[in-house]
Amino acid sequence: FFATSRYEEQLIMMEKTSPMITIFQAMLDHVYIVKDDYTIEFMNDSMVKDFGEAKGEKCYQLLNQNVEVCPWCRAKEVFGGGTIRREIYFPKIDKTFYVLEMPLKNPDGTILKLCVCRDITQRKKREEKIKSSEADYKRLFENVGCGVYISSKEGKFLNANKALLTMLGYENKEEFLKIDIKKDLYLKVQDRRTFQEMIEREGQVINYEVDFKRKDGTPIVIMLTSHVLYDSQGDVVGYEG
Repeated sequence: FFATSRYEEQLIMMEKTSPMITIFQAMLDHVYIVKDDYTIEFMNDSMVKDFGEAKGEKCYQLLNQNVEVCPWCRAKEVFGGGTIRREIYFPKIDKTFYVLEMPLKNPDGTILKLCVCRDITQRKKREEKIKSSEADYKRLFENVGCGVYISSKEGKFLNANKALLTMLGYENKEEFLKIDIKKDLYLKVQDRRTFQEMIEREGQVINYEVDFKRKDGTPIVIMLTSHVLYDSQGDVVGYEG
C-alpha cells in the first residue's frame, strides 16, 4: 500500500480536500511537509514523537542537526515534479526509514514537498543479522581445520574449503569443482552408491569410514559426516558435510 501508485493517487485527491491534515495525523507513518526554502510547514504527531516539534525550522536542522542541506537531499527533484522512493538512515534517532517524497500542490499554485516515512529499522537490523551470520558461516567454512563441502546429488562439488583441497592434494578450487566424485574421489565406485543409499534413507551419515583417493591417485582413509539437502518440493538435490 505504502509504495503503490494508488497511495499517491489518494494523496493527490487529498490535495483537493482539506481534511488531509486529519488523515495525516491518524497515520502511524511519519509525515512532514516542507516549503521550497526547506522550512517545515507541518509534522504529524508520529513525526513529533520521534523528532520533537520543529514546525517553522529548517528540515535539515531537524533531521540531520545540520546548518546546511542534508547530503542526501533531493528536494529540487521533488519541487520539479518528481516522486522519489528510497531508504534513509537518520542518525539523530538511530532509525532507518523507507521514505516517499512527492510534490503537493497548494490552492495558490505553490508547490510543497510531502514526505511520508515508514520505520524499517527492525527489518534492517534483521537483514544485518543475517548478513553477519552468513559472514560468520563463510569464515567457519573457510577456516575450520577439517574438510567441508557441498555437492550435488549427481556427483559434482559445488563448494569446498581449503582444508579439503589440501587433504586431497588439489591447489586449485576451480579444478576440484570439475571432478567426478564417483570416479575421481572414491577409491571404490560402489562406496559412492553405498553412501548415497545410507544418506538418502536416514537423511544423514555420521562417521562413515571410506576410502578416497588424492589427486595423484594415492588412497586416503577419511571419516565422513554429511546430511542431505532438499529443494522446496522435499526432493534430495545434494549433500553437505
